[in-house]
Amino acid sequence: MATFCLIHGAWHEPSCWEELIPGLAERGHRAVTPELPLHDPAAGWDERVRPALERLDAVVDPLVVVGHSQGTAYSALVAAKRPDSLLVHLCPRLGGFEEPPGAPVAFRAGVPFPPTRPDGTSTWDPEVAIGAMYPRLPPDAARALASRLRPMAMPDRPYPLSRHPDVATALIYATEDELFEPDWERFMARELLGVEPIEIPTGHFPMVEDPEGLADLLTRLAREA
Repeated sequence: MATFCLIHGAWHEPSCWEELIPGLAERGHRAVTPELPLHDPAAGWDERVRPALERLDAVVDPLVVVGHSQGTAYSALVAAKRPDSLLVHLCPRLGGFEEPPGAPVAFRAGVPFPPTRPDGTSTWDPEVAIGAMYPRLPPDAARALASRLRPMAMPDRPYPLSRHPDVATALIYATEDELFEPDWERFMARELLGVEPIEIPTGHFPMVEDPEGLADLLTRLAREA
């Protein structure tokens, strides 16, 4: 049995993982889904990862830290504190890490990201979010995710890590990702992380679109680690 620490990305909260958790449990694993204060402009990097580290204090099982999208900046910080863990970057942004020379364009053209407001936060319009981020999801699931979106703010302090943590690492990218270019994901896996990327045929939210397939893949990675 492994414990999976599932780190949500920007604008989202832990409920984005709720379709995946039963599949992990059926495969004999435990999941924790800490809520990170990514909406608070005053919260620094340490404050943002503290909820995850506190949830892992008593964990002695093999640990898999999964960060989704922009949450990969925070999951890397968690893994740096738990060097015995497997770190899985899922549809990652890999914020905080400098791109190696020659990186292709990261974002899909035309993504209508919300503008940053004077207080440092940004917020999606729910209908725009449904069209931009969730077009592959069932309508009820897309509406549920959109209804729970919240503001996002980036920390105003430098990223604490000068390099990627020296832990076992995997990168999973989605061929139909609505936000990130697959070429960029493959490049970052090979050139930044030194691993071969793992391809899945979904959009940016595989934990909602194909939770069973993702549970199988995460179980395999945990077993191999």
